[in-house]
Amino acid sequence: MIIKGGSRGGPGQLAAHLQRTDTNERVEVLELHAGTDDLAATLRDWQVLSEATRGTKGLYHANIDPDARYDMTAAQWMRAVDVLEKELGLTGQPRAVVMHEKKGRQHIHVVWQRTDLETMTLREDGFNYLAHERASQRMEREFGHESVPGKHAKRDREKQPEFPRAEISHAEWQQAERAALSVADRRAQLADIRESCDGGTAFRAAVGDAGYVLAQGDRRDFVLVTAEGSVLSLGRELKMKAAEVRAFMADVDLAVLPAAAEARAAQKARQEAPAPDSVPDIPPPAEKPIVPEQAPDLPEDLAPAPEAQKPALDPAALDPVVARALDERQRREAAKLAEWHAAEARQLDHVLSLEMQEKLDHQAALHAAAQDRLRREQQTTGIDRFMDALQNRLNPGRGAEAAAARKDAWRHLRARQAQEARDMERLLEQTRAEQMDELRERHAQQQREQAAAFEAERQRYAQDTQRAAALRARIEEERRLQEEVRQQGRGADGPPGRTK
Repeated sequence: MIIKGGSRGGPGQLAAHLQRTDTNERVEVLELHAGTDDLAATLRDWQVLSEATRGTKGLYHANIDPDARYDMTAAQWMRAVDVLEKELGLTGQPRAVVMHEKKGRQHIHVVWQRTDLETMTLREDGFNYLAHERASQRMEREFGHESVPGKHAKRDREKQPEFPRAEISHAEWQQAERAALSVADRRAQLADIRESCDGGTAFRAAVGDAGYVLAQGDRRDFVLVTAEGSVLSLGRELKMKAAEVRAFMADVDLAVLPAAAEARAAQKARQEAPAPDSVPDIPPPAEKPIVPEQAPDLPEDLAPAPEAQKPALDPAALDPVVARALDERQRREAAKLAEWHAAEARQLDHVLSLEMQEKLDHQAALHAAAQDRLRREQQTTGIDRFMDALQNRLNPGRGAEAAAARKDAWRHLRARQAQEARDMERLLEQTRAEQMDELRERHAQQQREQAAAFEAERQRYAQDTQRAAALRARIEEERRLQEEVRQQGRGADGPPGRTK
């Protein structure tokens, strides 16, 4: 059973995603703790409550996806929601439960209100991945489902130190859906191109003819940018290691390749413009322009649906005093979020370091035990030692052969253990990098949501300023008209109370 989720804002986008019928065969609201049946209005109200806590993420959104081999009853679905709610510490909070069915499979989405009305604070959402795994394991035991190994479970780490890796990620699957080309077909196409090329220069030209752009990656040397603007790892697409990719692309100068963001922008511009007869190489610019950070692909079940853009207001309409106060408060909140992100990154780095050291110590203990076992096997005592000494005296060459065999055994053991240690360190570093990347992507998403909330707040204040100005103008106009009427009355009959 797979559980994904996290805290978020954007109630309008979330409600639109939960009620989408274009990507789901069936959408059913199973539970809604609110005084209305309007899901969008309920989520907006829950998010508004978080403004009193000075928080920006008043909702917790999670989806529960069981193994396709098991059919869940209605009671089991609600039991799963209760278990996850308890593990997340959201017991007693209002919630909405929505079921989606697509391609014969069912999964549910759960949204909780994070604002605690008694304390007017947001319920804690730290270590939610651990809570997801605890809830998943508990549900699997109760429902009799096969257990899915988790990275955070010590039992699973000891039983299976190397977790299986998916052939394609969910983000790659989404890219394939958007491009109407399966991942297998795309990789087969790129493999054929590679087989037909004798070096990196020819490969670059061939993928350019196929509609791709070879570019520099942010964390990798070479990436491919598709016609739709998706960025792909060249090594992952060709199923080659980083060293093999560098050797294959040795005749390509990285300095002449565009950055991934530049290639992505060029591909999108090419999509919008009429298709040219040929796809020219993208020359590197003299100075790299500042390109907005690319938003990470979210899993389909958590990705929000597009929300209608509101017309932008004139920033000059905002009162200068209010604008300065907003800028100062938003600066403090942005600094507070950045400080929290830094602390969370340090905490994750510390936890990963402890886990890495624990695994390395465990491996070192296993290696020491293997060496002790070999040492005991090579030792001879009593009559065995006497017989060996006698045979060595009768056959002097036998002792040298035995000593050489012992040295070979030690050399092979040490070489194997050294390779295992290197493999373990490489695996741990890869896992560490993946988790840190996930954290950075989540932090970037939080910063974007905070910036969107800041902009919405400024828009709201600007609207209030415009409404106040319009109200003042209307009042002044009414006063002017009343004064004109009064002056006209005085001009015709003279001042009131006097006669001619």
